[in-house]
Amino acid sequence: MEVNWTASGLSDAHCLNFDFMVLQTFRKCVEKMSYLPFSTRLASYLTARSGVSPEKEVILTYIIEVLIINLLNVIFTLMLGWVLGVFHVTLACLLAVILFRHTAGGAHSQSPIRCAFITILVFPIMGLSATFISTINATFINGLSVIGIITILLSVIILAPVDSSAAPIISDSRRAKLKALSLLIVCLVSLVLVNLSISSWEGAREIQSGLALSMLWTSFILSKLGHRFISLIDRLNVPKVRR
Repeated sequence: MEVNWTASGLSDAHCLNFDFMVLQTFRKCVEKMSYLPFSTRLASYLTARSGVSPEKEVILTYIIEVLIINLLNVIFTLMLGWVLGVFHVTLACLLAVILFRHTAGGAHSQSPIRCAFITILVFPIMGLSATFISTINATFINGLSVIGIITILLSVIILAPVDSSAAPIISDSRRAKLKALSLLIVCLVSLVLVNLSISSWEGAREIQSGLALSMLWTSFILSKLGHRFISLIDRLNVPKVRR
């Protein structure tokens, strides 16, 4: 149900002022980030060509940066997974977490580049861990799957969706929709885990272990502990890219 601001005692002017404050908060957050020279130049070019106000150029830079880094992020993550011999497990883990991230949200790094490094390291390691776990007996793998399902289910029910200061969720209906979608994804991934646990396919145990670890990782980044971890990464001193 959409929030009726007028019925709640807020005038249209107040609503517009609130939206402006949200936009300003987002712009201040993205202004603090460091960007690649390519993103900055492309944003400047598009701003000049399209007549977009200079105030929105930083937001356009952020969008370009995120698109480019996310594309390279996926490519390098899968390449590393392929080099390590765990491509299929890495891909399964990545897809599962992407589904959860787009609905349940979670901790976000202030730097897309640092976020990319986390992804490139975490998912191949997750693939290697899943491959090792798959060599253990089925009882252990099924137990890990049950723990993963229970943990992500409780995390989604209690915490999701987890927004950020740069992109707050202000609509109650959208928040409810994202929670419902998150629960749906939990059910779907859980069904996949059950099918893998009884499958005779050779790679089933590896994928099952990987999906269970993906659920645990998603629960971690939804939690306060996960937010502290990402905040710690953001505070690390990294030399800025020269423009």
